[in-house]
Amino acid sequence: MIDLLAKHHHFPLARHLLDEMRERSVPISPQLILTLIRRYVRAEMPSEASDLFRRMEGYGAGAPDPATLASLLGALSKKRLASEAQALFDSYKSVFTPDVVLYTTLVHAWCRGGRLDEAERVFAEMQQSGITPNVYTYTAVIDAMYRAGQVPRAQELLCQMIDSGCPPNTATFNAIMRAHVKAGRSEQVLQVHNQMRQLGCEPDIITYNFLMETHCGKGQCNLDAAMKLLTRMIAKGCIPDCHTFNPMLKLVFVLGNVDTARKLYERMQDLQCKPNVITYNLLMRLFNREKSMDMVLRIKKDMDAQGVEPNGNTYAALIEAFCGRGNWKRAYTTLREMVELKSLKPTKPVYDMVLALLRKAGQLRKHEELVEMMVDRGFISRPANDALWKAISA
Repeated sequence: MIDLLAKHHHFPLARHLLDEMRERSVPISPQLILTLIRRYVRAEMPSEASDLFRRMEGYGAGAPDPATLASLLGALSKKRLASEAQALFDSYKSVFTPDVVLYTTLVHAWCRGGRLDEAERVFAEMQQSGITPNVYTYTAVIDAMYRAGQVPRAQELLCQMIDSGCPPNTATFNAIMRAHVKAGRSEQVLQVHNQMRQLGCEPDIITYNFLMETHCGKGQCNLDAAMKLLTRMIAKGCIPDCHTFNPMLKLVFVLGNVDTARKLYERMQDLQCKPNVITYNLLMRLFNREKSMDMVLRIKKDMDAQGVEPNGNTYAALIEAFCGRGNWKRAYTTLREMVELKSLKPTKPVYDMVLALLRKAGQLRKHEELVEMMVDRGFISRPANDALWKAISA
């Protein structure tokens, strides 16, 4: 009951139940207190969370300990409340000596908050206190350095990490890969992968997806390498997801290879890999390019069956397909659904495409219904001198 009330932000009622438990001598576990603390943090009420943490002993849940403090700091970190995490950390320094877990959680909080300077300060303080950073501490700072564009310093810290006898793990290399992928540095991505192999560090789904994005990106556009990577990761027991297939489908779209798109879609189904909206949009655009309306409609049907919510690009692909075949009825109803039911704003080319088709089909009344609908929602403004509207009104 307390968790449910707190989940829906009924905190006074949750605290009332907690107080009633204490009055009735019903045992209150540290886990219950921690659950309520996390709900406070998620609701961005850090002061209430800290207050309840300090009052744990008063509720008979035991005195605050390092493990509970680490959980609270971790919750604050997820919400990027680094200053609040630092204040709480400082207030308990004299109560118990911070360990590597507490320091690492605080470093991570500052990294997530975008304050690399503070993260480095805590990292240095940690070492000065005689506490050796672990792989998670190093990874958090290295990741933050790469995100801040401080590549040489990040590489230097990676070398320091290895020299200190702390081998990087998969998450460390993924953080480095992410920075290179975003910057389009395909050669560096492959170099990082080679370094992983040399150190005997096994790649995970995130690693493989970064490699897939690299093979399919502008720098390489290597579909053969992407296909081999897919085979290799499956052989290693790493099940691909939609983020594995989407870069390949994007490349196939550029190459215009519809047969390969069919095979990839079938492979996804064989592997029970659930597509996302990007997957479906790419497939619809591919099959529309090949004038395969049956496949476009099949993909949309599969999308609905999987419960994947369409976005503006989905409707744009459908409207483009209907307009390309002169089907003004389907184009009209699809645009109405997009605007009226989904409250999605069509781009000007999509909107103009439907209006042009309606004019060509002599459907001027439906043309003006769409215009009025767009005006009512504030998507467009009607021109002061609208000759078409005046003619229809007359």
